[in-house]
Amino acid sequence: LKPRLLKLSRTWSRRGNPMGLVAARPAMAGKLHEMIGSADVVFFDMSSCPYCRMAEKALIDKGIAFKKVPIADYKPALAEVTGKSSAPSVWIKGTYVGGCNDGTEPWHGVKPMLASGKFEEMLKA
Repeated sequence: LKPRLLKLSRTWSRRGNPMGLVAARPAMAGKLHEMIGSADVVFFDMSSCPYCRMAEKALIDKGIAFKKVPIADYKPALAEVTGKSSAPSVWIKGTYVGGCNDGTEPWHGVKPMLASGKFEEMLKA
């Protein structure tokens, strides 16, 4: 009976048992916040994502430097912090600004923010 309980316990933790994540959350959140603070613009990327390529091209075309980070290791923490785990996930000076075209606020999205001047405005602040 004990080995079976251990096996079920491990399976439950992988499926999102809050008790299993309590210890992991601070470490994941700390790693995410450290990465977000590592550059003025941080771009969480997935190589197979067409929206990532569009957002990346838009930033390059505007001459905006950014740090590109593979999103895979950060997805759980990003989902917890922003409510989204999709790519790209773009941050300016520690502030989440969405993905390619949208985000969690009406003004979010790399392309709309570049078009309106909001992206550069946040970089200069």
